[in-house]
Amino acid sequence: MKHSKRNPVFWEMVLLIGSIPVFRGLWMLCDAVDFLNSHKGVAVSFCVGILLCVVALFALNRDSGKSGAGQDQAG
Repeated sequence: MKHSKRNPVFWEMVLLIGSIPVFRGLWMLCDAVDFLNSHKGVAVSFCVGILLCVVALFALNRDSGKSGAGQDQAG
C-alpha cells in the first residue's frame, strides 16, 4: 500500500470511535443546563435536532438527482 493513499475504513473507524467521547461530553453538558432538563427544553432540543437533520439530508442529497444516477439514459 502506498503511503499517499490512506485506508478510508481505518479513518471511518477513527471518526466513529472519536465521536463517542464527543457525544458523551455534549450529553453531560446538556445535563448540566437546567432548561434542557425540563419538558419544554427537551421538546425544543428535539425540534432543533430534527431541523438540523432535515437540512443536512437535503444538503447531502442536493446533487444526487443531477448526476443521473438511477435514471434511465435510453429514454
